[in-house]
This record gives sequence, structure tokens and C-alpha cells, in this order.
Amino acid sequence: MSESDLVVELLKTIPTRRCCDACLSRRTGIRPSRQVNQVCRRLVDLGKLVREKGKCPLGNHTRVLNTLTARRSTRTTPAGSAGLGSEEAWRYVDRFCRALWNTHLDTGSPASLAEAITALRDEQIIPAHEANMMHTIRSLRNMLVHEDVDFGDHETAIARAAWEIIRAWGERHERALWRATKTMCGAHV
Repeated sequence: MSESDLVVELLKTIPTRRCCDACLSRRTGIRPSRQVNQVCRRLVDLGKLVREKGKCPLGNHTRVLNTLTARRSTRTTPAGSAGLGSEEAWRYVDRFCRALWNTHLDTGSPASLAEAITALRDEQIIPAHEANMMHTIRSLRNMLVHEDVDFGDHETAIARAAWEIIRAWGERHERALWRATKTMCGAHV
């Protein structure tokens, strides 16, 4: 079994499907731990993992975590007509909300995308309907990544509709930030 296979198989056994490099190294026996980092970065390039900071469920510490993503291509079903995948749509919404936060709120940064969306809605920076659509994109992506749920036709239709509502509002009301986010993400929306 290859080192990549070891990492993927171990992540499948963890309920949250996520873990830091150090815990992966300890559990798989891959040494040195920087080798795990290289393996995980290759898996990110292949679309099998996402790396983001969070609390490791095995070591109970905050580090960059490797989260197992899609098993098959249906998991990156387009959220919009431009073929934006669920992970890309989530990332776009995350960066857009952070840009809105930094522009309109004078407080520290939010702990999560859910917190950012809710606070931006509560401060009336994002209307409730558009905020709900952002939560929809966030929730669908989390179901794909963390709960191993496949996208069917209905989920795809919901994601596309939610994305179009968010995109239209962003272009109409926060055009500069929306387009800056587009450039930051390298997205074609």
C-alpha cells in the first residue's frame, strides 16, 4: 500500500474524516512527519484532500488539518452554470464574506464561515435570503466533505439556484468586493 493510500485509508476511519500531519504520521508510521505533509499536498493537488486550519480530533490541538473530500467526480457537482464545484463555491463564499467583514465590520475575524454569514446578516450587510443561500452552499459542501453524502440531481439544482442568488446579489450590491474575490479565487463565474 502506498503512503497516499495509507493516509486516505486512515482518514476514512476517523468520523470527521480529518486529522493533522503529526497524528497522521503517528498513526500511519510514515516518517519523518514532513513526508506526510508532502503526501497530503499531493493528495490536495489530486482533489482528494482539503487542507485548512482547525482542531485535530485525534490530538486535540489546533493545526492545519487534512480533510478527506470526494470519492468520485460527482462530489464536485457544479454550483453554477460556469462549472464552479462545491468546494470552489464554498471557498468563494468564504472569501467574499471575509472581504465583507473586513470592509463593513470593525471587529476581529470570525471563527467560521457560519459565524461570518450570521453576523453579516444580523448587521444587515447581507439580506436574510442571500445569507440563507450562503448557508445552503456551506451546508451542502460540508455534507459532501464531512459526511460522505453524494450529490444527486436535486442537490445540484439547489446548489445552482443558491449560487445564482448569491452571485446576482454580489454583482448588484457589492460588485467591487465580488469581483476582487473572483480574482483572489481564480474563479470563472
